Amino acid sequence: MIKESAIEKKFKKNYLNCLKRISINKNKNIYLVSNLKEIGRVKISKNKKIKLILDGMEKVIGKNGTIFSPSASMNLINSEIVFDLKNTPSYKMGPLAEMIRKKSKFRSLHPYWSICGYGKNANILNHVSNHSYAYGSPWSKFLDLDVLQVNIGIHPSKAVTLIHHVETICGVPYRYTKEFSHKVKYKNKIVLKKFYMSVRYKNSDIEKKKKLNEHYFKILKKQNKLKEITLSSGIKIWAFKMKDFFNISSNLFKKNLYNYLEKEPNLKPYAR
Repeated sequence: MIKESAIEKKFKKNYLNCLKRISINKNKNIYLVSNLKEIGRVKISKNKKIKLILDGMEKVIGKNGTIFSPSASMNLINSEIVFDLKNTPSYKMGPLAEMIRKKSKFRSLHPYWSICGYGKNANILNHVSNHSYAYGSPWSKFLDLDVLQVNIGIHPSKAVTLIHHVETICGVPYRYTKEFSHKVKYKNKIVLKKFYMSVRYKNSDIEKKKKLNEHYFKILKKQNKLKEITLSSGIKIWAFKMKDFFNISSNLFKKNLYNYLEKEPNLKPYAR
């Protein structure tokens, strides 16, 4: 057994204490998002840091908790590359997400936007729809499961894919459901299956807010539903219930279907 250095012990102790202080505890279902650029300031090797972060999360949530992570592979769109649940790597999701993918026993069957996970409730990923964001997708299941999203090193306003589930459910006019056919390795056979994704119209002047999702998180913070803490190393961690984000953002969409955008588009290919 390799002995932990003093720096590693200090980081681990501080990290575990901080997780507990933002209500991450036993039996939690966690969706973990990270940016290792911020984590890079800690003078521990990258692989050890990732392991410490993951091991610490496992320890805090216990054997009845669950860890989920993005394992998207958007690079497969318009390609002939077969999607393999077990072996296709995530694309630009980061090394922590990739470590979780390799450790996961479950992964949702979608060649472009999959979610992976392990732990007590990870098997929900075997019972999702073929749509990346709609009802029955992993995001829908996360709301039923009351999943807590945890962002390490990146503010959630810059990394909250759940917003696309909200857009889809609320029926924003600037998105439509596109059908894709893609080969997947399914039950040890390569088969061609149909998948669906909510995408934006191209021939429009659709412009996302320059500050992305900040307006949602300002409300979450004002209502004390966004937890935030900074480790002694300077790394920031945020945590919020996905259900709270859904409720707040969907209420804003009820008032204004264009609230995610800088302005209502002038070019509306969907208008009649």
